[in-house]
Amino acid sequence: MKKAILLLVAFVGMFACGKDDNNGTEGGDISTARFMPPKWIQGSWTTNNKQFGYAFKTDDFCQITLGNTNCFKEKNLPVTNIKDLKTNNTYKVSYKIGSSEQVFVFEKEGDKKIRVTHNGRVEGSYTKQ
Repeated sequence: MKKAILLLVAFVGMFACGKDDNNGTEGGDISTARFMPPKWIQGSWTTNNKQFGYAFKTDDFCQITLGNTNCFKEKNLPVTNIKDLKTNNTYKVSYKIGSSEQVFVFEKEGDKKIRVTHNGRVEGSYTKQ
């Protein structure tokens, strides 16, 4: 229950600032100003009870809280300074909500499993749906 409350509080905090309209990218496997998840991670990844997790679209990053999926681009949520780094086994994405920076690292543990670290703390593993 504590984890659910913390995730809900973190998500609510995402609504607190303005939006950066810069949609540029810069070379290689790094993109800026928009979410660009790699193909291997696209889809939904959840806990066993499917109440918490993450979803990735070709150009969007979503959080699943209490079974509800909320995507940044789709809901036009106010995030700035979006940066991501992609490899064949890791997707690192950071962004700002107000003055608070959020950093997520998603590491492939297998074809159907990822390990998630949020702001330096390991959250756990999630299964592809």
